[in-house]
Amino acid sequence: MNILFIEASKDSPKVVFDPTTNIFEISGKSHPENVKEFFKPILEWLNNYLCEIKDKKDIHIVFNLKYIYINSSSYKYIIILLKKMKEFHESGIGIEFVWHYEDDDDDMRESGEELFEFSNIDLPYKFNPYSEA
Repeated sequence: MNILFIEASKDSPKVVFDPTTNIFEISGKSHPENVKEFFKPILEWLNNYLCEIKDKKDIHIVFNLKYIYINSSSYKYIIILLKKMKEFHESGIGIEFVWHYEDDDDDMRESGEELFEFSNIDLPYKFNPYSEA
């Protein structure tokens, strides 16, 4: 399966899902004009990838989320994305989410906490603060 690569724009994040390393990353600002159309190829790619690997139990995916801004529409689609990844997890595929945020950005940390703790989607996750300096 090919790498999913979507270049960042001023309104949408960069997406790189690499099935050879099983490192998936979404990073940047997320407030695309049409959030449904932005996330459509991502969800389709994940559906296809799950079909391809669902019988393999030795796979572990690290999913890095490194947002600097998320609007409410994007937030809803991130929850849909988490639900899709829960299907991977329930199929026996290892999943780990890493929520990256600038160490002084309390709002972004809280967004990650809300996303994982209050969405009722039980997936392994951790937080990783970073500094731009």
